[in-house]
Amino acid sequence: MKRLLCLLLALLLFTGCAVTPNQQSADTETETLESHENNLNQASHQTPKAFGLAYIPEYGFNPYSCTCLTNRPVFSLVYESLFVLSNSFQPEPLLCDRFALSENGRTCLITILEGVSFSDGSPLTAYDVAASLEAARDSGYYGTRFSKVLSFTARDQRTLEISLYKAYENLPLLLDVPIVKAGTEGEERPLGSGPYAFSQEDGGLCLRRNRSWWQDDRAAVEYDTILLTAARDAAEVRDSFEFGNTSVVCVDLNAPNAVGYRCDYELWDSPTATMQYLGFNLTGGVFYQRELRAAVTHLIEREPLISTVYKGFAQAAYLPCAPASPLYDQELARNYGYDPQKFTQALNAASISEGYVATLIVSASDPARVELARRIAETFTEAGLSMEAQALDHDSYRYRLNAGQFDLFIGEVRLSGNFDLTEFFKAYGSLGFGGIRSPGMEQLCYDALENSGNCYDLYRGVMENAYFCPLLFRSNAVIANRGVIGSLQPAVDFVFHRSGGRSLADASVSFEELNGSGEPEQSTEATGETPETEAVLP
Repeated sequence: MKRLLCLLLALLLFTGCAVTPNQQSADTETETLESHENNLNQASHQTPKAFGLAYIPEYGFNPYSCTCLTNRPVFSLVYESLFVLSNSFQPEPLLCDRFALSENGRTCLITILEGVSFSDGSPLTAYDVAASLEAARDSGYYGTRFSKVLSFTARDQRTLEISLYKAYENLPLLLDVPIVKAGTEGEERPLGSGPYAFSQEDGGLCLRRNRSWWQDDRAAVEYDTILLTAARDAAEVRDSFEFGNTSVVCVDLNAPNAVGYRCDYELWDSPTATMQYLGFNLTGGVFYQRELRAAVTHLIEREPLISTVYKGFAQAAYLPCAPASPLYDQELARNYGYDPQKFTQALNAASISEGYVATLIVSASDPARVELARRIAETFTEAGLSMEAQALDHDSYRYRLNAGQFDLFIGEVRLSGNFDLTEFFKAYGSLGFGGIRSPGMEQLCYDALENSGNCYDLYRGVMENAYFCPLLFRSNAVIANRGVIGSLQPAVDFVFHRSGGRSLADASVSFEELNGSGEPEQSTEATGETPETEAVLP
């Protein structure tokens, strides 16, 4: 959602033009102020002559290894993907012309869009796509989302085959990965097919318009050259935006190193799949009691916490899925909403030793999470269950998690676009803290991947058994100088997004139509598993 934060710049600028008393009448002064404001209003609706982005050099511009939020907006101008994950977590075909999934859900065929070329003029092929997805599979940023993929194979110039060992109905949700020219995927700045390309010039690194871009009439940015300004940290990025050449920034306003922006700007929410949740110790302590931990969701009033702790840049979640996603069942979620009386009833029925003080641990590396933990602990204490929030350094926090030395903890995880929860429940899963492992729930995860209609049973199982308690999904902010961009619809990890008007239904065809051979599909079996969750943050 676009927000406008309007400061009185016209008045501030006018007061900088001082005059000596008695040099002009009050009427003349009023005319001057109105004239100055009109000039400012006209300027704000004109397209500026220059456009710039900031970046932090140490993180580079390789889309598979760069984890810096400041740098990643550049990727949505230089690179394109098979699908873009919209702000409602819907896959929109981009470089994918046609898409088909086999009957057993383990083979996917994708026809690559014709007429697309890289910035050097070479045509995009399925071989480039396969090489890019393989590079993403081996990367820290994207890798684990492809844990259930056996292979990416180019059948010919335009046909890509993806083989899986687990059925995936919503595989396109994972295919919002930047595609680069084969052979450049390991370079510092790989070649892309987007509307801009990197250019090293006398003035330094910049982006130049890709004149051969296949969809030039729908670029979100309309400048021949985009200046790239190096910055050392968030403060320098902010200063470049307020006083320098930077026109747009994507920031996490709740990050530990976040800085405030004080100028006039336009603002958009940029959604993420990063979930914060309360984890329980299911092996001991007060939350060993299922009825008590199942009532915790009713005690936490999420919206005020989001407003005060996260400045509004998050969405309250009562299921382990982003509320904007079509997988989120609003009716089911209402069963787990704020109702403190239900917690009081569960607490009165629980068996708790006299004088017991529960511990809620949190990583001290994130001040927002520390404040969230403090407020939640106060809420428990006021409700009758004494609780202490303990902010721990990274090593101590991880040790306590692995050792099960807690009653509650605040966790954060960046999930993939299909919100796969397998890592919470599988044996040796990366999110299985507090004895959460459950073969039955693991199977529900696989069922939900195979058919999204099964998400209802999965989410209900999580909440009814209270394996963990979702709190919110974080969002970033896209901040722009007023007037530099017209229409913008920030997508997930794709800032400069304008919908092309195509939906998944427009690209979907029968598997037989793409397979062509008429031969029966060969099933594949699992040979091993790796974590599906993209990133676990302490």
